[in-house]
Amino acid sequence: MSLQPSPSTPRDDLKERVRDAVDITDVVGSYIALRRQGKAMVGLCPWHEDSRPSFQVNQERQTYRCWVCDIGGDVFNFLMRMEKVEFREALEQLADRAGITIPKGRGGLAADDKAALWKALSWAADRFHDCLRSHPEAGPARAYLADRGLTPATIERFRLGFAPQSWDWLLRQAAVSGISATDLLRTGLAVERQGRSGHYDRFRGRVMFPIRDPQGRCVAFGGRVLPGPDADPAKYINSPETPLFSKSSMLYGLDTAREAMTQSRRAIVVEGYTDCLAARQAGIDDVVAVLGTALGERHAKLLRRYADRIVLVLDGDDAGRRRANEILDVLLAEPIDVRIARMPAGVDPCEFVLGQGRAAFEALVDNAGDPLEYRMDEALAALAPDAGDDAALASIESVLKALAAVSPRSPLSPSQRRLREDQVLGRLSRRFGLSRDVLRGRMLELRSSSASADEASPATPRPLPRLPAWDREVIEVLVGVPDSAGLIVREVGAAGLESREARAVLQAAERLHGEGRPVALPDLLLEIDDPALQSLLVAVDETSAERGPIDPHERINHLEDALRRRSAERQAHASARTLKTSRLDSRSEAELLERLVAERRAAQGMADPKDG
Repeated sequence: MSLQPSPSTPRDDLKERVRDAVDITDVVGSYIALRRQGKAMVGLCPWHEDSRPSFQVNQERQTYRCWVCDIGGDVFNFLMRMEKVEFREALEQLADRAGITIPKGRGGLAADDKAALWKALSWAADRFHDCLRSHPEAGPARAYLADRGLTPATIERFRLGFAPQSWDWLLRQAAVSGISATDLLRTGLAVERQGRSGHYDRFRGRVMFPIRDPQGRCVAFGGRVLPGPDADPAKYINSPETPLFSKSSMLYGLDTAREAMTQSRRAIVVEGYTDCLAARQAGIDDVVAVLGTALGERHAKLLRRYADRIVLVLDGDDAGRRRANEILDVLLAEPIDVRIARMPAGVDPCEFVLGQGRAAFEALVDNAGDPLEYRMDEALAALAPDAGDDAALASIESVLKALAAVSPRSPLSPSQRRLREDQVLGRLSRRFGLSRDVLRGRMLELRSSSASADEASPATPRPLPRLPAWDREVIEVLVGVPDSAGLIVREVGAAGLESREARAVLQAAERLHGEGRPVALPDLLLEIDDPALQSLLVAVDETSAERGPIDPHERINHLEDALRRRSAERQAHASARTLKTSRLDSRSEAELLERLVAERRAAQGMADPKDG
């Protein structure tokens, strides 16, 4: 991995503005539970099997470190590791969190372009909502929503709407409202005509559900066709992928469910918009819906910010069972507790909540089953009484694969995970007459092969380099006393250090100092792209802080003394070489010998007797 900062890294105050606008404890706390311990916040490390809190967040320095993994850094580095994203995406996520717009010229979509798209989507949401309330064609849509049991208050709260059947209803209104057809096209609200110029509305004759990002901004729509003999066979259609919308990383209703999830530490996931709305209407606020796709890894990572448990509520039909099996391996691999709640056959969550009430739905969620038990029940139920060995082995393999997929960072303790494994293996052993040791051996093989197939994670613990004593002294002073940067750059320089890691740090400090920018730990962490170097800097800072507060003037004086001794030592080596290799007269030799003695004393920090 390169030790040099990327030449394309922007060198203005944008990164500093974003860093200063967010608190690392808030960001880290949205992923793992933190508690105060002295001046630091501590929690269980998300990157190794941690039973004692070894993960520490330093709010004053705005850094984090895991003492077991030897991993550390700043808020950008943490988000990059957690979400497995590049710096650019981490910067954008934190900028959005802080309400900071990223100016043009940064790659991706410019801030004013995003603003134009958000404006077009918000305008469209208002038009659809007004249409539902008053348009002559919207009667069947109002009747459909009433039949689903949704009240006017719910319709108003979630700004549901209606798109008339006309091919250009929205486009015609946009033309007189200052919204360009290009912006409607870029947001997915309009579609280019094939074979001729012009556009047409994507959504026609559908009940409209605005989809909002976690910040509450409308980014897309879901459209539900009205029931009828001539209805479009595509029951639901969603906006296409756009610069603002990705259905694999967004959930319907998340913007209004985040606070409730944070309080309950639970996320209930349903499959339909009206399922979600019925639960909300009943007062169950920690419910969200997927957007026409299976719940995936990115969804799980998103929900982990707010909840410790995901309860997946599935329809009780065959399709619901198939969807559960499709996503279980993905969810089990995430460090979050997953549960499966099954609806009675032929009933969806909307009908269940409206028909039986909040208490019955809460009871169903509270009794949601273990996903491994669910997988095993499904595998065994699918086996015919006369099934052959191949079918039986396939069922066994599917259960062991799910068991092997369970994340080692599961919220369950190691003993709880072992007990859970034993229960599943015991059932398989009794059902198929195989020994537990054989089953466990195969499970471990699957787990091992899965781990070896994964690319090395940036969070994989690796030992930090041991710096030579002088290199460490210089880096400790540089990090602990930022005002020393000028002295270190001038008197030490990167060439004066032995290890390549320390040289890379000092080169970053030289760049910052040369540009008149601060040279402190947060600034060095922003200037250096290498995660290993960032971890090294945080480790040096934390280890130095453990020795207690230091007097900056005393530390600089100590460094200056060390510099003088090192300079005298180099001069003494040069004098000694001259004595050995040169032919000198007796007087010159005596003078050089006297100078060598003085240099040796200076190198040892001893005063010259003549100065006494």
